[in-house]
Amino acid sequence: MNEIIISFLSQASIIAIELLVGFGLFWLGQLAYQKLFRIRLELNLELFVKDNPAVAVALVGYYFGIVIALGGVLGQTATNWQDKAIDLATYGATVIVFMLAGAWIGDKLILRQFNCEREIIQDQNIGAANVEAGNHIANGLILNSALAGESGGWLVGLVSWLIGLGVLVLVSYVYPRVTKYNVFAEIEKRNNPAAGVALAGLLIATGNIIRVAFSPEFENWLVSFTQYGLILLFCLGSLIGIRWLADLILVPGVKISDEIVNQEIPNVGAALIEAFAYIAASFLIAWCF
Repeated sequence: MNEIIISFLSQASIIAIELLVGFGLFWLGQLAYQKLFRIRLELNLELFVKDNPAVAVALVGYYFGIVIALGGVLGQTATNWQDKAIDLATYGATVIVFMLAGAWIGDKLILRQFNCEREIIQDQNIGAANVEAGNHIANGLILNSALAGESGGWLVGLVSWLIGLGVLVLVSYVYPRVTKYNVFAEIEKRNNPAAGVALAGLLIATGNIIRVAFSPEFENWLVSFTQYGLILLFCLGSLIGIRWLADLILVPGVKISDEIVNQEIPNVGAALIEAFAYIAASFLIAWCF
């Protein structure tokens, strides 16, 4: 009985340390977010004076991405709580750097057709905030596997992360051709939150697929990246029919695209169903591997 109590207290103390370090990383992350990424953002002013929901959505997505990325190191063993705290702090600081870099790339290449910072801060555009949040979460999912492996080193992690971001950008180019409407024009000109929700769901699902593809431990460049590539292609291919299935099974007799763009008030509920279909499919595929 004493051994059980001692073990429980030891585990509880480690969890408490992880929580303290984790929230310290959130503070550092939001400071870096304001000072290095959204340099025109005054967080307290936007959240508590202007009551800007778009800023809150984007920031929560960023926080969520950090949490998911940290999950890659929390399960790793350490000899004592000091090593655990040091590993988490070091890894967490690295995650913040990569999260900001991924946010910048997403800003320039995914939300490339308009000024996302202006849309979120000045126009309080929820659609733009949804996509930014989706990009943050997808980036966190990629980092969860790309940087957390115990073999391969930082170079492998960096290459995996860059490939993952490249896939996100590619998906953002293909998506408007699948939906048959200009998702970015809907977000910018109509402030369409539904269009942002649907695209965010696809980005999160894609990030989850990339996480699964890069999860196997690294062996060597040829073998491992061939394996990663095959898994990635198969999983992305499996997502192709998801939107069609969502129309056919989840909302029979209704076209989701019509509900998102051809209504006087865009149907956020339909967009949530589309986003759910992508994300649910990504988890079902992930659990199969």
